[in-house]
Amino acid sequence: MQKGRIFSGMLLAPALIFMLLFLLGPLLYVGVLSLQNTDAMLNPVADYGLSQYVAVFSGKSYIEAIFVSLGVAVITTFLCIVIALPIAWTLINTQSRALKVLLFIVVVSPLLTSVVIRTFAWIVLLARNGLLNDSLLQLGLIDRPLGMLWNLKAVIIALVQVLIPFAVLPIATALNKLPRDTIRASLNLGASHFYTFRHIVLPLVVPGILSGAIVVYALAVGSYITPLLIGGAMQPILPVTIYQEAIQIGNLPLSSALALILLAITLMVVFLLALALHRWEKKTYG
Repeated sequence: MQKGRIFSGMLLAPALIFMLLFLLGPLLYVGVLSLQNTDAMLNPVADYGLSQYVAVFSGKSYIEAIFVSLGVAVITTFLCIVIALPIAWTLINTQSRALKVLLFIVVVSPLLTSVVIRTFAWIVLLARNGLLNDSLLQLGLIDRPLGMLWNLKAVIIALVQVLIPFAVLPIATALNKLPRDTIRASLNLGASHFYTFRHIVLPLVVPGILSGAIVVYALAVGSYITPLLIGGAMQPILPVTIYQEAIQIGNLPLSSALALILLAITLMVVFLLALALHRWEKKTYG
């Protein structure tokens, strides 16, 4: 038994060392940096305090960026779950094997493409001289091009398209475990499809929904490339603000404080969703 534990520890050692060096190490460095004060040139000095966090929570623009990022992430997560439910249901219940493979490829294919390429594709579609505006002009539905880029609506649309696979796959996995006999019995006993979905299917796929929501939210709230390219640098998105403070302005302590605040908010929401998932599974399965 002792030798088995030693062998297991040896197998885990490389992964633990890697985590310590490249995850906890940089995280501790950012934490220390966020506590440093700066001189007139915004260079860190050997003086520690909470001035960076005070600057964040007393700055209107930073508070706005935090709440806007949370709102965008929540809306994106909600839309992904709503869209993913019928897609996952169709994927699981399709009888044709060829059609099921095709649907799976369509769902997974965005994961095989760079997020930068997908984001630029949305720019091509939504630009004033893009495909969508040209089509609407040719159909006579609009008189002049619409401004569909450089706003939060475009950011949410692009994020939903980028993150939808992360919602579909957990829900499809949960649907695949559903007892088909229970669903057929409900329908045979006179229950409507909506009643069956509401009282039998939905409660059993809640774990998949919450699992998908956790992944989608964590990716959406920390997304940087898509909000920057689709929404522009002027949008009050926290990851974009962190980039501006770190790279453009060069205020590393303030950007570190913003990054840790974003991490704390993300972990808090993920913890609440994970707690809800645990309580639901305990209530459902005992």
